[in-house]
Amino acid sequence: MHGKRCVAIMLVFMLAPCALLPVGCGGGGEGVISEVTLAGPLLQDSFALYYPVLANDAPGIPAYTVSPDLAGVAGAAGLPAAIKRTLGLQGFVAVAGTTESVFQAYMEMAGPKFVTVDAIIDAFHTVCVNALRDVEMGFLYGDLRGLVASLYDTIENMFGGAEGTVREAALMDLAYLAVAAGLLEVEVSIPSDIAGMVEDERALIAAHAGKATSPIFSYSEDYGRYASSGYGDGGGDLQGYYQAMAWLGGMGFYPEPGTSPADITAGRDMTRRALLLVSALHMTEVDGESAYAVWDRIFQPCSFLASYADDLNAYDYTGLAHELYGDSFPLSRLEDDVLLDEFITRALEEQAPLIVSMAGEGEGAGGDTPAFRLFGLTAYPDDYVFEELADPRVPERYIPRALDLPASMGSARALQILEQYYGETGYEGYMENMETLRSLLKNVDPVQAHSNVYWSCLDVLRLALKPCGEGYPSFMQAAAWQDRALYDFLGSWTDVRHREIDYSGTQEGIEAPQAETSGEQGYVEPCPESFARLAAATDVLRRGLGELGLASASMRERLDGLYDLLIALKGMAEKELGGEALSGEEYAAIANIGQTLQYLVTFPSEGEVTAQVDASMPAVNEVYYDANYNEVLQAAVGRPVIYYVIAPVAGIPTLTVGAGCSYYEFVKPADGALTDAEWREAIEAGQLPEIPAWTSSFLQ
Repeated sequence: MHGKRCVAIMLVFMLAPCALLPVGCGGGGEGVISEVTLAGPLLQDSFALYYPVLANDAPGIPAYTVSPDLAGVAGAAGLPAAIKRTLGLQGFVAVAGTTESVFQAYMEMAGPKFVTVDAIIDAFHTVCVNALRDVEMGFLYGDLRGLVASLYDTIENMFGGAEGTVREAALMDLAYLAVAAGLLEVEVSIPSDIAGMVEDERALIAAHAGKATSPIFSYSEDYGRYASSGYGDGGGDLQGYYQAMAWLGGMGFYPEPGTSPADITAGRDMTRRALLLVSALHMTEVDGESAYAVWDRIFQPCSFLASYADDLNAYDYTGLAHELYGDSFPLSRLEDDVLLDEFITRALEEQAPLIVSMAGEGEGAGGDTPAFRLFGLTAYPDDYVFEELADPRVPERYIPRALDLPASMGSARALQILEQYYGETGYEGYMENMETLRSLLKNVDPVQAHSNVYWSCLDVLRLALKPCGEGYPSFMQAAAWQDRALYDFLGSWTDVRHREIDYSGTQEGIEAPQAETSGEQGYVEPCPESFARLAAATDVLRRGLGELGLASASMRERLDGLYDLLIALKGMAEKELGGEALSGEEYAAIANIGQTLQYLVTFPSEGEVTAQVDASMPAVNEVYYDANYNEVLQAAVGRPVIYYVIAPVAGIPTLTVGAGCSYYEFVKPADGALTDAEWREAIEAGQLPEIPAWTSSFLQ
C-alpha cells in the first residue's frame, strides 16, 4: 500500500450524506457520534507521477591534450603561477571564492563560464524550499487551522458517543489536537481531565529546551525540534504553524511499541487513537470540503518538499479500516482487542521500515518500528547510514565521517580515502556494515529515489561518483576529478540538508533575464543525465502543485523557468559530449547564467512579509550526535569555490570559470555546536577549520 507513489490522485467521489454530518450521524443524540462512516474522496498516496526525462550520455569527445605551459589554451594569459601549474597537470583547479552566493559568483566573474552541476542543484533546492514556504503562507496555514478545528469538533462528538477504552482514546485525541489548536490560535473547549497535560505539553514546546517525557504520549520527545528558526521572525502565525506541523507530524502513534504486556496495551491504545483520527477525517468537513481532501492537500506537497519519512499514514489506515471494519461500524467495535490486534499485524506487514531517520522518535516508544503520523517527520536516509557505521553498531567508532555517505552509495574513491587518510575501515564491523549498506542503497526502488526532493538530489549527486573514461573531456579523466566529485557531493549534500528562512519584509521582484548575444563561448559540465533527472523532479513539483491548486503566479513562473533551463542544459551537455559546438543562443544562455540563477532563487513580495529563502551559501548542519561523549558532527558550506577549467569549447581548449559548493566538517561539544550566525561570523573573521586533506589534489 505505502510506497505506491506512482499513482495519480483519482477523481473525487460524492460523499455519503451521513458522512458529511459531524453531528448526530450514526446514532446518539445531537452532538454525539457513536458510529463511523468511512465514505469520502478516493485518494491515492501520490503527489504526481514521475516521468523520466531521457538523456543521451554516451561520451564521444575527440581526445585532446593540454600542454603544461597552456600553450594554445584560449584565455589562459595572466594566470597566477600556482593555478597555471595545476591547470597544466590536470586541466582544472579550484580556489576559495569571496561572494556569498553562487549567482553572485557567476555575475561577478569574467571570461567564459563553466556551468557546474552543483550550482544548478543549489538553485533547484532553493526553488523547492521557496515553493514550500510559498505554499505554506498562501494556502496551508489556513487549511491547517480549519482542519484542526473541524477534527477537534468531530472527536469531541465521538467522545460523547463512546464508552470504555474508545472514550479514553477520544479524550487523548482531544489533548493531542488541543495542543495544535493552541499553537494555531484556534479556540477549543478543553475538558478539565486533560487541561493540565495540554498546558504542560504547550510549555515544553514553547521552551524547546531538549528531551523530556511527553505528558500526552508518555514517551521521550526532543522538544529542541520545535525551535522555529526564521519562522518566528515573520510573526507568531507562522511560528505557530511551524510548531503545529512539527507536533502533528512528529508525534507517532506506535502500533507495536514493544512486546511486554504494558507495551501491547499501549500499542492498542495508540492504534485506537489513530483510527479515531482517520475516521474523523472521513466524517468532517472544512468549509464545505471533505477534511480528508484537505489533509491530502497539506500532506502531499509537504511530503514531497520536506522529505517525510515513509510512515504509516491516513491512506494506509483508511484502506485497512475498510477491509477489517467495513465502510460503517459502531465505535464500540474498536474495543475488540482481537480485531484491533489483526489490524496492527496487517499495518506492520504493509509498512516495512525503509531507510529513514529515527531521530526524534520516542525512546522506548517503538524504537525502529513504524508509527502512524497525521503528517510526517522529516527524515534523511544518511542518518541511517551514519547510525549503522558508528558505535554501537561499529564499536568504539563514536563519530562517523561524511564520506561514509558517498562510500555507502558506491564511491570506491570515498572508501579509499576513508582507509588511507583516516584509517576508518579498520574498525571492527565497519566493512561488513558498509557492504550491507552498499547492497541496500544500490537496489533503491526508482519510485523511492524520486519520492521527494531530498531523495531526488541524492539520486543526482550519486551520478558523479562513477569515474569518467574515454570520450569525456580530459579534465574529467584526471584522478583529481574524482576528489572534486566527492567534494561537490559533500558540499551539495550539506547545502540540500539546510535552508534557513529569512523574513525580509517587502522585496522587489527580479525580472526574468532576456536572452542577450555574447562573444563568450562557455561550457556546461557535460552531465546530461544529472540535468535530466533534475528536470523530471521539477516537473513533478510543478504538476503536483498545479493539480492541487497551490502554485502562485510567481512560483509557476520560477518552476517553468527552472524546467526550461534544465532541459536547455541537458541539450547543451548532450551536444558537448558528442563533440558538437553550441549555438549562439546556447552560448548566450551560458554567459547569462548568473542573472538566470538570481531570477530563479529570488521571489517578489505578495504581501507585507515575504518568506524569502536566504540564497547565500554559508550554512552549517548538525548531522550526527554522539551520546557517549555528548558531541556532534557538523557539516558546513562556506563561500562558493571558484573553478578554473580548460574545456574543449567548440573543439578549442578554452579556459572557463565556474562556481560550486565549498565543504567543511568538524566535531563540536553538543552544547557548543555552531549556529548559522556563528558560522558566518567565523567566515567573516577568517577563522575557518582546515579543509579536508584529501582535497589538496585540486583545491588551492
